[in-house]
Amino acid sequence: MQWYTEDAVKTNGQGQLVLTASKIPPVTDEELPYNCFGDCEYFSGRILTQGKVRFKYGRMEARIQMPEGKGVWPAFWMLGSNIVAKSWPTSGEIDIVELRGREPNRLIASAHGPGYSGAASKSGIKLSPTSLADDYHIYAIEWNVNKITWFLDGKVVHTLTPASVKPHSYVFNQDFFVILNVAMGGDFDGGVLDTSIQKAEMKVDYLRYYAIKGIGKVTNK
Repeated sequence: MQWYTEDAVKTNGQGQLVLTASKIPPVTDEELPYNCFGDCEYFSGRILTQGKVRFKYGRMEARIQMPEGKGVWPAFWMLGSNIVAKSWPTSGEIDIVELRGREPNRLIASAHGPGYSGAASKSGIKLSPTSLADDYHIYAIEWNVNKITWFLDGKVVHTLTPASVKPHSYVFNQDFFVILNVAMGGDFDGGVLDTSIQKAEMKVDYLRYYAIKGIGKVTNK
């Protein structure tokens, strides 16, 4: 129920990047300057490195303060750079963190591939003692040949290896690009959005990438 616009991604003057989902004022279809391809009640922000920068192995982390609210769906994730040629889920998807806005203390870390996508994804869940919307937290993966480990504030949340997805293919030994976004609505949070929400902000203090013991590659375009 969102339409991504450049105006919804801005710095806040304090060093953070803010992705903001905001309610669209009531207008007619003729007045709306965007084609929303169906129901569109919010403008929202998204960053993606597709066609610009791609990564293979290493440590990817971001320090984020999440939004909350029923139907709010923030995510920090990665898609296989071959998605145009191979399509999803054969391309692979690594969800470093997804959050259901109605459960802001419940982190979901997932991997999707052929035979294990959507509700059948390989996921790990971590319950935080406090809402992840109350403060900044560090979400990360350490990604090596044939192994991915997810972290929340330095603590292991989930691990994936080729054995985890048998008898299906392990599709994570390839280049991926990064996405940060705030979706509004969708089946992930139960298919119900609290449309009284006027604004939801995902605040990103930083995003960092490191090689691990010399293993890790960044490719431009």
